[in-house]
Formats: sequence, C-alpha cells, structure tokens
Amino acid sequence: MGDLCVGPFVRAIRPDGVAIWTEWSHACEVTLTVTEADQNAGQEPSSLVTHVRTVLVGGRYYALSQLTGLQPATWYTYQVAASEQQKEPEPAVAETTIQCFRTLDLPDAQNTLRLAYGSCRKLSGIEPDALSAFGSWLTASVEQRESVWPHILLLIGDQIYADDFTGRRKQKRFHNQPDPEAEPVATQSFEDFALMYQEAWTDQGVRQVFAVLPTYMIFDDHEISNGWNTSSMWRANALQHGFERALVDGLVAYWVYQGWGNIGMNAPDEHDLLTIMQQAARDDQDVLEDLRACIRKVIYQEQALKWHYTIPTMPPLFVADVRSDRPAILDGRDPANVAPRIMSMEQMEELRAWMKEHAEVTTLLVSSVPAILPSLISFAEYIMGMRPLHGNAVGSLQRFGHMLAGMQQKVALRMSFDHWPVFGATWRELVKLFATRTRDIIILSGDVHFSYAIQARRTLFPSRRRPTIYQLVASPFKNELEQRDKRLISGTAWMKRAIYGGLYTSILPMRQEKSTKRVPHDMLFQNVVALVTLSPQTHKKGQYAIRQVYLGVKNGKSEEVGSTDIHT
Repeated sequence: MGDLCVGPFVRAIRPDGVAIWTEWSHACEVTLTVTEADQNAGQEPSSLVTHVRTVLVGGRYYALSQLTGLQPATWYTYQVAASEQQKEPEPAVAETTIQCFRTLDLPDAQNTLRLAYGSCRKLSGIEPDALSAFGSWLTASVEQRESVWPHILLLIGDQIYADDFTGRRKQKRFHNQPDPEAEPVATQSFEDFALMYQEAWTDQGVRQVFAVLPTYMIFDDHEISNGWNTSSMWRANALQHGFERALVDGLVAYWVYQGWGNIGMNAPDEHDLLTIMQQAARDDQDVLEDLRACIRKVIYQEQALKWHYTIPTMPPLFVADVRSDRPAILDGRDPANVAPRIMSMEQMEELRAWMKEHAEVTTLLVSSVPAILPSLISFAEYIMGMRPLHGNAVGSLQRFGHMLAGMQQKVALRMSFDHWPVFGATWRELVKLFATRTRDIIILSGDVHFSYAIQARRTLFPSRRRPTIYQLVASPFKNELEQRDKRLISGTAWMKRAIYGGLYTSILPMRQEKSTKRVPHDMLFQNVVALVTLSPQTHKKGQYAIRQVYLGVKNGKSEEVGSTDIHT
C-alpha cells in the first residue's frame, strides 16, 4: 500500500472543480472523495469520487486528482486514499489535519475576493516561519472560514533555495560568472530538488495551509540557483560551465511540484508537459527522460514553453513568468546591442491582450519581482536600464552607446538590480500598456526581503478618471535581509515620491497594528504572510477598495503587524 509522502495540497480551483496534488511512496491508485460540507441536517451526505493512477517521475510517484461538477462558492471536505490491486482504499492523512476547500465564486457574482501571498522561504535560517505559523492561524479561525480565510494562496517565488542544500551538503552558488574551480551545480539532480521540496513541504503548519487553501505558484531564481537569468548572458555562461543538468532537472522538479498543479485542470493538449503526464498515467512508465528532453529544448531555445497562466477569479488574475522567459543570448551576440527584457515579446503580447479583454475591471498581475520599488532604488534601476542611443545612433555615437550600455550592465549586476525598471524595453511596454487602461492594475510581488505598498500614476494630479498601479509586496516568509542592505534601504526611505520612466510614484502609508501610527519608513523588515481583501465598489463599476494586512510571527503565532488601506 502506498504511503502519503507529501500532501494533500489543494491546487487549481474553479467555480465547478478542484485539483488535489499528492506524492506517494509506491505506485497506487489514488481515490479522491469530496463531500459538500454544509448540507442540511438529516440529509444524507452525497459525495463525488474520482480515481487516478500515480505518475512515475525519477522513481517517485505523484498524482493530480481532478474533480468537476462541483457547486460555485461552496465548501467541501475531502479525503485522499490509496489502493493497490483492487484492495479497499485506506485514508492517507491523520485526522488532526483539516482537509477542506471552497470553490470560486462565479465571475459575475461581484463578491469580495481575499488573497494570501508571499515569497522567499529559506529553511536554514533561524528566523520564525510565517508560512508555518499561518497554518495555526487557519486552524484557529476555521469556524469563521467563510468570512476570514483567503480564497486562494499565491506563492510567488523562492519556494525552495536550491543553492542552500540544507541538511545534506552545501552547494557553491552560481552567479553570473561561474567559478570553474567550484563544485559544479550540475551534480544537482531531480532527486536533489525533490528532496528539497519534500523537506520544505512536510512541515505540519505548511502542510495544513496547503490542505485547505487553493494554492498557485510561480518560480523566482532560487528554485534553480541564486541569480538565475539575471542577465541575458547567464544561460550561455551556465551551459558553458556544465550547468545544463541543474537547469533541466530544476525545471523538471518545478513542473512536478509547482507548475503541474497550476494548470492541471487545463486540457492536456494545451501544454506539452501536460501531455507527457497524461501519457504517463496510462502506461506506468517513468517519464523523467521525456520531461528532461522537452525542457532541454526550451533551455536551448529550440522550443517555447509557457510557465505563465491565468486564474479565473474576479477581479481576474494573470501570473507572469519574469524569470525563465527573459530572452537569453546563445548565439554570441554582444549583450550591449540587445535591449534588456524581463519577459519575451510573446508573453507581453498575451498580457496586453488579456488586459484588453478585461478593460472594464481592475486587474491583478503577479510578478515574482516588483515592478515598482521604493523611489530612489527604482529610479536608480531605471537609469541603469535606459538605452537612449540603442538602435538610433551611428558612428561615434553608436560606439559611445555601446560602451555606455556595457557600463550600465556591469553596474546593474554589481548592485543586484533585477527588477522591472532595469529592463528598459519591457518597462516602456508596461507603462504604455498602463496608459491604455481605464481601470486600476494591482501588482503582487515578493523577492526583496522587505514589504511595502506603492502607487503609481501617469500624472502628478490624481483624478477619478485616471487609473492607478498599486504595487503590493510581501517578502519573506522565512529569511532575513542582510543588515548592510537593510541600512541602505532604510537610508533611502526619506524619498517618498519620484518621477521617472513615465510614472509618478509615491509610497503608501503602512499603519501599525490597531493604531494610527505609521510603521517606520512604511516598510516591514520581518517575516510575513500578506492578506489582501478586494471589495467591489458599488458606485464605481469595475473598481475595488483594497486592504492589505501583514501577519507576522509573535510568540510562535500569526498576528497582525501592519496594514495599508487603499480607497480607489
């Protein structure tokens, strides 16, 4: 009988369906039983049941159980069980873990949407674990789940730290210029990455969070290595120094543990990796090499593979890939001659079309790295991303522009500038896209190891008829900003407003818990989970009032440590 190793995790959610992800010790048939939670007294409980075979990847067994035919905005309890050779299935999870989920509202319901989000969870640190503590917060508030629990959880980067192989061995970090003498990260295999996910996700508090909240994920750099794809030459340098296997196996592991659950309810023919998983469930063959072959083609730019996706919430949500989709130079071109981009033109075009489709409503954009940072930092990144002579100059001006671009790139790498403003081409496209909007854009990000909220407009003069970008940031779950960086960021906090790159930005007030006093610098430097509540404005169709609350850890428990209210 297969034992449950990791999970169960509630993953993709719809008004009429759900996907539950699990990892098992042996091959088995997984039975998912779902029962409506709030049936009338005396009514015989009716359940829906589905069965799937495990999928074999690298000697490990996984299942993504999908069930449709559910009612919207409804609470369900569920059980997962495993059986072999026609034996009766046995429950796989201890009764101490609450297992339930709520389906999404119908898009036209015009109800409040609650989100939880955050990023950056490094197990080796001694800091309190905000995501684990959040599990106890959910358990304590289970009776009020309809009014206080978030409808979905967004994990937006650095769910593992692949360059911090805790408990087994330390890997040397691969930066933009790999050290040929260093222990090669290519020794990291799929099994190495899988062990890291298993270690990260078997914590009881985290397991409880994933067992009840529909969870969507996207990678940032530490899923592969610190600084992954920071520059357009990163991939070429990595491949030249023997890092292919780490890149390939890291992305295979990301797919199995994170990406599959994001889009698992889509039709298999919509994604090459879904097709491979569907075939694997039928023939019981290990598909590690098939997944590797597909992703290897992506690494060498022989094939495109989408990691970005949308979620059918209201307001609607687009989860962008701003890490792996950065164009890489593999053909020897000089990077100083290439306009820096944080995502491909193809993904930007999809984002543009999606924004147009939802032109009459506030939209949510998830970007693992922030688009807008505190004023002085964001301005400095924007300056390093400018290419005023790119594509226009000739002769000596062209040579000067080439030299200037090379200097800008060196400074950006030295200062770890890795966010939207330093990628000039896509920054201009984002600002141009914003200029076409009549409704607000809310961007949710992590990465930077401190938390804040900033607004940006196209004009100095606020107007009800002009939309606003609200950049909300929550980071980390469990990590710590180095004191040097903390002093640097705090030292620049005096600059609350800035004008650059077509935007006027200003930091938003953050209030202390149960107080009108502001948090110092309007920034939090501690481990948090952020809760965002979006309430539809009855007098402004398509607009939402926004409240963000940060839950920190005090005496091992989740407690409010700061909040920001935005009235649009």
